[in-house]
Amino acid sequence: MSFLDWRDEFTVDVSWLDEEHAEMFDLLNEIHANVQAEETHFRLHYLLDRLISCTESHFAEEERKMLQLGYPDYENHRLQHKVLLNEIRLLQTAYREDYVSLSSEALAHMKTWLTKHIAGLDTDLARFVKRLQVRDPDTNDTTDP
Repeated sequence: MSFLDWRDEFTVDVSWLDEEHAEMFDLLNEIHANVQAEETHFRLHYLLDRLISCTESHFAEEERKMLQLGYPDYENHRLQHKVLLNEIRLLQTAYREDYVSLSSEALAHMKTWLTKHIAGLDTDLARFVKRLQVRDPDTNDTTDP
């Protein structure tokens, strides 16, 4: 069993969300495995860089689509993205400057944040996208509306 298993409860049935969430799960699992194996700082810096890049890209795409769709909870959702990105960046800086190690607690926090975010705000976003698709069947979840 991995650190963070992709389960049906995390699927929101909007392909662009699910694919990117699964990628974030994979990265957190890889970071966790490398921490457990006591890999080099160089490897963990690289993985944190990838996690930040993946997260920034995912959030930017999600926010772009929310704006295009006129998503009513955009500001709150965007704020939550900003909070997590700041936390990951602070962790990366502290780790890079040898202030902290990558602990199980820090990884558990990221895991909890991601799963709660998917179960809450991203599930709400997915419902909104699906309602739009019901109104306009020509709209699919992978193309711009």
